[in-house]
Amino acid sequence: MKERETLDAIQQAFAAALDDPAADAALASHMLPADAALLHERLGLYRGNVRGARRHALANAYPVLAALAGDAYFDALALAYAREHSSRDADLNRFGARLPEFVERYETDARYAYFGDVARLEWSLHVAGYAADATPLDIRQWQALGAERLAQSRLVVHPACAALAFRFDAVGIWRAHQPGGVWPEHVAAPSWALVVRPQWRPTVLVHARAAHVAFVALRDGATLDSALARAFEIDAAFDFGGQWRAWIETGAIVGLCSA
Repeated sequence: MKERETLDAIQQAFAAALDDPAADAALASHMLPADAALLHERLGLYRGNVRGARRHALANAYPVLAALAGDAYFDALALAYAREHSSRDADLNRFGARLPEFVERYETDARYAYFGDVARLEWSLHVAGYAADATPLDIRQWQALGAERLAQSRLVVHPACAALAFRFDAVGIWRAHQPGGVWPEHVAAPSWALVVRPQWRPTVLVHARAAHVAFVALRDGATLDSALARAFEIDAAFDFGGQWRAWIETGAIVGLCSA
């Protein structure tokens, strides 16, 4: 039991030293070399590699946020995030899951309040790249269902899809950082988006509020008829035909629920 407790204490001290060089001294009596200065130097190398790996994982998932923030800010953000949300998964691709909510607390300047929305969009795009696949019905199969049956059906949403509602124009900001992109005219405007993955390439569809409400209803098990009723309550001129084509062409909706 005592050996187990000693090992746990060493592991905790080592984990603490990865974030704080001042914690190196607690390891001096347990690790080689006995020379405290040399131990500090070697732990510093390891600490730098760990911080670099965390930072790289976050920048890979949040390239637009990293570009918006700048290197110095993003370095500090990555370090602060890692201290509050240490990685508990061997796959660093999952490390940044809580960054959107964290950056909203971390960034107190109202001018950059949109960082959280941009982060939410980027995380959904990141997750979409690793989501399971599903083979959608083709056009002929959809047509063969008939309008009446389709209207009364519950539909299956692709596993990569995420329907998002924002306080800011997160999609416009994200698009501004794509080739040929232009900064949106009105950043502080509510917006809605659907992350999709046609041909294994995650991308974003802009949704109107009515389309967002309809898609969320479908995702949550409503029939198509019921989902459309909710959309038309919001916008009597909702273009279902155009929206349906966009969902089918991007593989957002893949088929009918079996039950």
